[in-house]
Amino acid sequence: MMSREQELEEFKKLDLCQYAASRGFVLDRRQSSRSSAVLKHSNGDKLIVAKNRNGQFMYFNAKGNDNGTIIDFVQSRERCSLGEVRKLLRPWLNGTASPPPASQALPIDLQPSEHDAAQVLGRWLQAKPIGQTHPYLETVRHISRAVLKHPIFEDRIRIDDRGNALFPHYSQAGLCGFETKNTGWTGFSPGGIKGLACSRPRSADREMVICETFIDLLSYATIRGIDGKRLFSTAGQISPLQAECLRSAVLNMPAGSRVVLALDNDDGGKALAEQIRDALTPTGCDIIEDFPQQPGADWNDVLRHSVLPQDRVPGLS
Repeated sequence: MMSREQELEEFKKLDLCQYAASRGFVLDRRQSSRSSAVLKHSNGDKLIVAKNRNGQFMYFNAKGNDNGTIIDFVQSRERCSLGEVRKLLRPWLNGTASPPPASQALPIDLQPSEHDAAQVLGRWLQAKPIGQTHPYLETVRHISRAVLKHPIFEDRIRIDDRGNALFPHYSQAGLCGFETKNTGWTGFSPGGIKGLACSRPRSADREMVICETFIDLLSYATIRGIDGKRLFSTAGQISPLQAECLRSAVLNMPAGSRVVLALDNDDGGKALAEQIRDALTPTGCDIIEDFPQQPGADWNDVLRHSVLPQDRVPGLS
């Protein structure tokens, strides 16, 4: 017979997606991924559910203030004690629960995640598209409005309730984190891990441009243009996961493409260039470098010291 503590730990491994479906939540296929499920309720709640590497299901309510395991989910909705939660969940643990027919075949099997996929996606969904402008990106960073509103950056830039610009990172499993940037502030999403931030792909792309940050990516697009370019940000030195993502991105480029390392002209940028070259050697891709001319400069330094019209139409330079 399980102890109380063992039982509670087993509850946390119950499929929270299935349980939520039995309580009226419906899967949003469009926003869900292999590592996180989005479920909506008619009362306005929006749950983001993920599974950690220990097999425990975690959730984040993007429209409320509750989050945690299935135990927290039950307590927040049933307003009951822990003892009552145990009584409610035991049938699910021993297989005697009888959920409504509509919830029995919820079509999702979440893959375990190394990061807090529920919190990352929840925070991202709480943020809003930047709209027609973003004062920090345009006024402080001098990013062209035409670049910010270009279709390849659709939903690749959001703004949170503090006015921070957010730039999403993706791995093979989907959204895994986001860069955050504002005046005097640079960060990465709590609970997230770095994958690759990227523009939306087009069949005519022939250059895979790799930058150190999303600000540099946008700056490079403003200076060099957008036509034929598929732009990426690593948010600094790369991890083994990012190296794998870069190799996958190269293999997904059209035939005859090349890689452009548009990194900072400093020791860090040159070290990153070496890391990326090592990571991409197995692909046999053509790699060139495009560093800023001024030693120590990044591409936003170049942009802020350039004279470019803010309504410039992105294209080839």
